[in-house]
Amino acid sequence: MKRMNYIKILCFFAVIAGLGSIVSCGDAKYDTLDTHAYIEEALSGTSQKVTVQATGESFTTLNVHLSNISSTDNHYKLVTDQSVLDAYNHINGTGYIMLPEGYYTLPETITVKAGQYATDALSIALKAFSQEMMKSGESYALPVKLVLQDGSISPMENTGTFVILAESIIEFSAPMFVGAPSLKANKFTESPETYSQYTIEVRFQVANTADRDRAVFKNGGDDASFILLRFEDPQSDNENYKAHSLVQIVGRNRLYLNPSNSFKPNEWQHLALVCDGSSYRLYINGVDSGVLSIPTGATTFSDVNWFSLGDDSYSRWGNCKILMSEARIWSVVRTASQIQNNMTQVSPKSVGLEAYWRFNEGQGNVFEDATGKGHTLTTSATPTWIDGILSTDKATEWK
Repeated sequence: MKRMNYIKILCFFAVIAGLGSIVSCGDAKYDTLDTHAYIEEALSGTSQKVTVQATGESFTTLNVHLSNISSTDNHYKLVTDQSVLDAYNHINGTGYIMLPEGYYTLPETITVKAGQYATDALSIALKAFSQEMMKSGESYALPVKLVLQDGSISPMENTGTFVILAESIIEFSAPMFVGAPSLKANKFTESPETYSQYTIEVRFQVANTADRDRAVFKNGGDDASFILLRFEDPQSDNENYKAHSLVQIVGRNRLYLNPSNSFKPNEWQHLALVCDGSSYRLYINGVDSGVLSIPTGATTFSDVNWFSLGDDSYSRWGNCKILMSEARIWSVVRTASQIQNNMTQVSPKSVGLEAYWRFNEGQGNVFEDATGKGHTLTTSATPTWIDGILSTDKATEWK
């Protein structure tokens, strides 16, 4: 890394830390900041996600640099640090827990030799998760901190830590319905819950988009609390989208928004609606797909219903096949990065997670709330269970 680029980065962190009175970034002098060690990956973010394979070990790398060369060798080690993970969870609204000992291997020695700026890439091994870990539904991470063992150049406080998000490939079963199952959470009806802001998410696969007004999610109530996510427009194929491939939000006061991205049949895809109390924002497969201003106010969840009838008295789902997984309701605004990083799994203990259905029971037509808050989903429809689905699969064959 060039010296002046690093100075700019140090200035940025100085401002963040409130050190503007000590460091003037307009005419920064390198000597003012001294020489520091840092993790290169931490310059562009506080974390990275690693997919952990189902067997054996998976590997990632980190790079340790100095802001200037040293006349002597400097020796470091990477250690795990719970406080780093706690801070990450607090800032990002996540619920990651520490990867257990025995499921990772850190480099034993890290040396930046005299006259050099950096080490070779450091290899970090992550071991395949146990069945117990995968069934727990927890999200795991490895928070590391760079520590000086011998030498004179200390790690930078901000860029000397990093969080590796360890996402395992999960094998699961999912229920397949033919036509609308109309999954209902009766607890919301019996004891409605009101949120000033919220996020609704679901991952699913449909066989076709052959008709309009196919409801993915409904929340019955007055105009102030009305929510309907449905396949609707366009009414016929056009140069941009296939007919009925846009999942539209019809919300407060019957205001609506069509997303700028469409759904494709026969593929696993993700839908998220985020409401901050004054606007709706739709995400399709983690991509920001449109925002709509709405009258300010809270929303009461009183009649939660997944994949139900639309506004008509009969189901427009017809004989369309539906596979579903990872449905959630939050009482917080989820950010784009949170949505993108947690499509296939999230910790049931995550802050603001009010209801979470993983649909991985493997049998029956009753689906438990993984949060333990009792928002059980039920249906009179009988699904066909499809086994052996991997969280990394782009599509699942129909039965």
